[in-house]
Amino acid sequence: MFKSKKKLIIFLLIISCSLLLIVSYSTGLFNNDSEHFKLSEPDPLSKFDIVEFNDSEGNKYNISDFSGKFILMNFWATWCLPCRVEMPSLDNLQEEMGDENFQVIIVSVERTDFSKVDNFLKEINIKNLSNYHDPTTMVGKHINAKGLPITILFDKNGKEIGRYNGDFEWDSKEVIKFIAKLKNS
Repeated sequence: MFKSKKKLIIFLLIISCSLLLIVSYSTGLFNNDSEHFKLSEPDPLSKFDIVEFNDSEGNKYNISDFSGKFILMNFWATWCLPCRVEMPSLDNLQEEMGDENFQVIIVSVERTDFSKVDNFLKEINIKNLSNYHDPTTMVGKHINAKGLPITILFDKNGKEIGRYNGDFEWDSKEVIKFIAKLKNS
């Protein structure tokens, strides 16, 4: 069938690449339509009662300061590329869904000065998010984070509903539908 080894090798490479693409698409590796949005269970090891973060004036806050509404709290850092990539989608989600029943809040977890974090957000045109900062970086330990970004959804009483480890398209139709259903519950 093949008169030379070169043609056989090229044929096998084409078949291998084709199979790789088929398997990748069938398992959702290149699927970016947010069909797989699912929060994990709340982490029983998290200690939200001792989590503290600051605003730009240095005022201290904790999760309970936001009770009365659903809170999607994103923990991130300016040096974290996936964190930087998902930030506009969090801003869009707040713009579209934020109200007296729901708010997106971001907390930068890094030793960087607050002004540098704020400047970064201005550079990428983030306008709708409440920005907080943990310069001690203890938040990661207290929420039992496996890495950044991590986004945690809290109910109106400040209890964790679930979490998402890693970056996500937070302004996807699926998330907006989920948040709308949550707000109407």
